[in-house]
Amino acid sequence: MKIIYTIALSFVLLLSGCVNLKPKPDRTQIFTLASNVAAVAEVAGKPQCYVSRVELPGYLEGHRIYYRSGNGELSSVSGSRWAESPRVALPSAIAMHLQATGKVHVRAYYPWQNTASEGATISLQFERFSANAAGEVEVIAQWQITSADGSQREGRFIAPKRVWDRQDAADYVAQLDAALSSLAEVLAQEL
Repeated sequence: MKIIYTIALSFVLLLSGCVNLKPKPDRTQIFTLASNVAAVAEVAGKPQCYVSRVELPGYLEGHRIYYRSGNGELSSVSGSRWAESPRVALPSAIAMHLQATGKVHVRAYYPWQNTASEGATISLQFERFSANAAGEVEVIAQWQITSADGSQREGRFIAPKRVWDRQDAADYVAQLDAALSSLAEVLAQEL
């Protein structure tokens, strides 16, 4: 009988020890694109556009922030992630950067429907949206602008080389944002 009480007491003490563990704070940094882009109030008379869904390499589907290490391996930036997947975040970020140029009025962007028939539609296919093993941020995208009359213009954007501090995830996101700002300037000039 003493053995059963001893086992039961040990089991209760073991379970109570697990309950009394102190929680550890989650130190994961969560980032969004275009979070520091200033809003432009005056958009009247500017060309209108819609930013459609972007195409991305498959490895960018989730919330991890990736870079390419040696031998082409993908590595994620430890302790950091996107607030939303880049597939959802990029149309919004491009729209904000376009609006910030002061040259364009973005009526809507994916996932919202394009309700303006008189505006142009911007389509983007990203070949790269990451950094390489040397720490250089690479943003390369094919773009296409379809006007309301059906005419199309297209081109390829290669962001100027930028290097990020590999110890600072915020710097990486800032460099990606700067590249998106440059892309928005190119698109605004084409509209």
